[in-house]
Amino acid sequence: MKVLMATRWPVGGIRTFLHYVYTQPSFGDCRVKLLVPGQDPATDLAGYLPAPVFQVVATPSSALGLGRAVRRELKQDRYDLLHSHGLTAGMLGQFARIGRRVPHLITIHDMFLPKMFRGIRGGLTRSMLNRAVSSVDGVHAVGEDCAANFMEFVSSVPRRRVHAIPNGIDTERFVRAQPLDVRRECQLAPDTALIGFFGRFMAPKGFRTLVDAIGRLTERGFSRPLKVVTFGWGGFIREDYRYLEDKGLCDHFLQRPHTDEPERWMKGMDIIAMPSHWEACGLLAMEALTAGVPIVGTECIGLRRVLAGSPAHVVRPGDAAALAEALRCELADARTAEFSAYAAIAAERFTVTRNATALRALYDDILAGFA
Repeated sequence: MKVLMATRWPVGGIRTFLHYVYTQPSFGDCRVKLLVPGQDPATDLAGYLPAPVFQVVATPSSALGLGRAVRRELKQDRYDLLHSHGLTAGMLGQFARIGRRVPHLITIHDMFLPKMFRGIRGGLTRSMLNRAVSSVDGVHAVGEDCAANFMEFVSSVPRRRVHAIPNGIDTERFVRAQPLDVRRECQLAPDTALIGFFGRFMAPKGFRTLVDAIGRLTERGFSRPLKVVTFGWGGFIREDYRYLEDKGLCDHFLQRPHTDEPERWMKGMDIIAMPSHWEACGLLAMEALTAGVPIVGTECIGLRRVLAGSPAHVVRPGDAAALAEALRCELADARTAEFSAYAAIAAERFTVTRNATALRALYDDILAGFA
């Protein structure tokens, strides 16, 4: 099967999704040309995605440049399927395929918030969105909450075309990984309490709530040295780190570069903190639970289903006081045995094999319906 794929923002969950899903045998017979804006993202992805499945091609950095590149590819070559990741890429793909006979699938990795559609401008945006995607052949949502959210705000796409296929991960990678000695790697005292924050520096990930929670912990005189280790660049990292500087908490945070071995770093932490305000589907929580590492998360949309039934402490989104108390309790109780025991259940729940098989079946269904 020959697939033309495009994404506007090839980072975070989209990047991880592509790596996990398309390394599965279900897609072994697929040849995917992936269009991504900018030379640097394309170079990064080329070394991260499986060969020979993927050919990664850089396009101009603008949204318009990406749309034109999709249009040009559809003119120059024949594809069995156009697959857009993210709503921006999906809307561009809808316009690019006008006059071209190729089915189009959009994968949704984000959530809509009511504030996006308030007022006259928001109403016009919602109307344009509904009109733009009304004729798409399929919508793949990466979780049940994500699918319900899409259908709430985009009523122009028939419900039969919206498919919830929850995310999955390479569970074996997280089960078998050997922990990294993070204290030695980062030259920290042996009794340092380690909290890992692996989210991007974007408002939905709740970094500032974590900063406020650490402030509460230190004000109460936490008994051990405390360090939050964060990863990667981009997003609003400068603004977020300025926020913790203003709070006088820099000594309790350590910024590391992006890592392609999150499983080893996770297993070297005492706790993973995931103070999200919302998620499409919490890949990080799946990874932490499968690795057997204690996690403190929130009951937000998209994350609540992942943490349900697990030993994780769950607090309200944005509640720094509750988050601080959950972190304190987890560090004091050291429930590593409980999380280690749950890891086998998590590995079965979150295996990407099931996700990949379902997505490949959706590919085939769309092609059969389009014939």
